[in-house]
Amino acid sequence: MKNTLMIIVAAISLLTSCATSKSSETTKPTAYIQTNAQCGDCKERIEGVLNFEKGIIYSNMDLDTKIVEVKYNANKTSLEKIRNTIAAIGYNADDVKAVKSAQSALPGCCQPGGHD
Repeated sequence: MKNTLMIIVAAISLLTSCATSKSSETTKPTAYIQTNAQCGDCKERIEGVLNFEKGIIYSNMDLDTKIVEVKYNANKTSLEKIRNTIAAIGYNADDVKAVKSAQSALPGCCQPGGHD
């Protein structure tokens, strides 16, 4: 009887921990955001800002596709805020256009048409 009770307690404990880890994963989604970044400096600039934003767990930009992969805590930030942060740096982020003044402040090679 004692062994059966211990097995039941262990099973409940295991199920509870699985449910908890699943729910925490759903609050940490991964987004893929298309940008118009062009070079390694753009990559460093975007990742440098995003990786210090509240709620951002991880960001990495692929220079070939110009897509930024962002893992974030949905309880602390949103996809909209992340896109707006990228736009505020001076780059397009999906359908959010770059803030013109920030884009103008980028080095010439990082502005649209700078690497053509």
